[in-house]
Amino acid sequence: MPKLRNGHAPGHVRDTACNAFEAWLAWDGGPEPAVEYEIGYVPRLIPISRALGLVWNCTDIVPSSWFDLVQDTAQSRLRSPEPVIKSRTYGACARAVLAESRID
Repeated sequence: MPKLRNGHAPGHVRDTACNAFEAWLAWDGGPEPAVEYEIGYVPRLIPISRALGLVWNCTDIVPSSWFDLVQDTAQSRLRSPEPVIKSRTYGACARAVLAESRID
């Protein structure tokens, strides 16, 4: 796994996290989805829980379109009248998705 530098994740790691968010949004409760992640320039499939673990402490800001989708879905699934995710970072979104899904 890559080591974050001051909370910043490389672009390919952030892309993998966005792919994991997309897979989570489409997940119907069956087996845990997997997404592609390059390790040494070789694409491999990893479960979304591992993909989101890559950005657990990431302080980079999630694009607004992704944040809004993840926030709305998490809030709806948890039936919360208040926003579930308090920060727009990849780490905060990843932790919320993993907590809501109870996967890790």
